[in-house]
Amino acid sequence: MTGFQDLVPTEFKEVSRREDLEADAGLTFWVVDPGQNFLVDDEVLGLFPSLEAVITPSTGTNHLHLDACQKRGIAVYSLLDDREGLNTISASAEFTFLLLLNTLRRLDVAMAESSAGRWREREEVMRGRELSGKRVGLVGMGRIGRRMATYCSAFDAEIVYYDPYVDKSPWKKMSLEALFKSSDAVCVCCALTRETDGLIGFPLLSRLKEGASLVNTSRGEVIIETDLVTVLGERPDINVALDVLPGESQDLHRSSELIEFHKRGQIVVTPHIAGATQESQSKAARCALSLLERHVSEDSSGSSLEIGEGS
Repeated sequence: MTGFQDLVPTEFKEVSRREDLEADAGLTFWVVDPGQNFLVDDEVLGLFPSLEAVITPSTGTNHLHLDACQKRGIAVYSLLDDREGLNTISASAEFTFLLLLNTLRRLDVAMAESSAGRWREREEVMRGRELSGKRVGLVGMGRIGRRMATYCSAFDAEIVYYDPYVDKSPWKKMSLEALFKSSDAVCVCCALTRETDGLIGFPLLSRLKEGASLVNTSRGEVIIETDLVTVLGERPDINVALDVLPGESQDLHRSSELIEFHKRGQIVVTPHIAGATQESQSKAARCALSLLERHVSEDSSGSSLEIGEGS
């Protein structure tokens, strides 16, 4: 495969803050870092009047204002537009599984005990539970959900799932209410869409079993933050691990109340690193290049271009 520079003249810049953006009347293609702390909205797009396409090497597009892109006729591509390449990436599923195991075995607590100079003096705070024999509920049976089902099954866990768009599956499908009520662990691994924004709130969170685990590597907006804060205040027995927080694309996540629960050791929060491996980011870059090649090819042939939904 050719490189970006071989396809179109390319300049590489790391821009994480909106104020660091510089207007460029000649920019035609933009590969947008999904880890940025600002929303690519109409005002930002106005800095680049020649922009034809935006490509994000991620499955989520909540850092892009899709309506603004559509209004300006800018094509939007995400990894969801290269399913073949996307299916080779396992980093997010592996990290989701890591967080799930941590909620059961509390590796973070054991490491903190060693750092504090203790060994097994406080074994009761480190004593965990086995995944084997537990029921794991997966919210979303897409690429990550399927991998999680395979991983957990290999550890002799029972798998149930909720996904209104997946009926044919080796695992048992059930309602969200039943899944939250009956699962020993719930892993949220669906895409952020208009349907899933705010999908999980107090009515579901309050159904979690005593001592249940809750893992979210989707997007922070899928869980209603204020409701999770309320439940955590009432239910210290719940083991929560979050790789995502609401408001990341607007740089609002740093002030999340959930950070304070993390600092107190009640939950675990990681800085959206599920997909951050050398292999996955290299694969994502190749996918982005493939999508750019496709766009250039379609554009030169006069084919019509569509705005991706990013769901």
